Amino acid sequence: MKKFEDILILSDLDGTFLSKNTGEVSRNIDKIKYFTENGGHFSFATGRVAPHVLFAAPNSPNYVNCPIVSANGMVIYDIVSGKALIENFTDSDMIAKMLSLINEKYPNVLFRAMNGKGVVTFQPENSFMKREMERGDCPVSVITRENWINEKFYKVTLRDEHETLLEVSKVIEKSFPDEFNLCFSWPTIFEIMPKGMSKAVAALRLRDMLSVDGVKKKLYAVGDYGNDIEMLKAADVAVCPSNAIDEVKAVCDLCLCDNDSGVIADLIEHIENNL
Repeated sequence: MKKFEDILILSDLDGTFLSKNTGEVSRNIDKIKYFTENGGHFSFATGRVAPHVLFAAPNSPNYVNCPIVSANGMVIYDIVSGKALIENFTDSDMIAKMLSLINEKYPNVLFRAMNGKGVVTFQPENSFMKREMERGDCPVSVITRENWINEKFYKVTLRDEHETLLEVSKVIEKSFPDEFNLCFSWPTIFEIMPKGMSKAVAALRLRDMLSVDGVKKKLYAVGDYGNDIEMLKAADVAVCPSNAIDEVKAVCDLCLCDNDSGVIADLIEHIENNL
């Protein structure tokens, strides 16, 4: 048996695996290759969809060796073959009702949805959306609001200043109790998914998929922000970089170096030193 054969590491991307300046950290990649060559399983659990992941981590098919959890748990995706293994979609009728309510009260809030092809929007002139489109980090489809309502989406994200999104979150919670799983993935990004869907649910499902003869791998989850908290609580070992928010640090077993320095490399070294 190889030394890491019973271990699965799932890492968030932004603020965790990725450096804010250089993207993929070479120290991480070198250690991950060593980890996987010695039997370990490594992948991502991210709010991004596959085109986003490949833009942010273009070399990932060379070191990710099991499916990724994407769209905050709505999809389990094989990044090597380019196929979704499991897909979940939001309730279109509920999203349409929420859009009507929020767009009327907060017309400047960006509604940004994701499907297997990338981002879908009916607000291309929104300042947040314009910046995303200028960066070109994910394909963007622009359609009318009427057609947007009829599309099938993995999840919807709202973008605006943090204080505005806090107000919006309270309106959604009051108007649609127990309909959605709501969380922030960044101060200016508010995530909306069906109730019962999260990175945690998908991470545990992926671990089941990787089980051999009913033996489950030890799950190390790594994250830095609010949309990681459920997954961190569900993991066998919860890990964060030193740049994580305090709410994340409070639920973690290990707090290692920051994302720029290679927190995944730190984690693999910690695992090996404690075998």
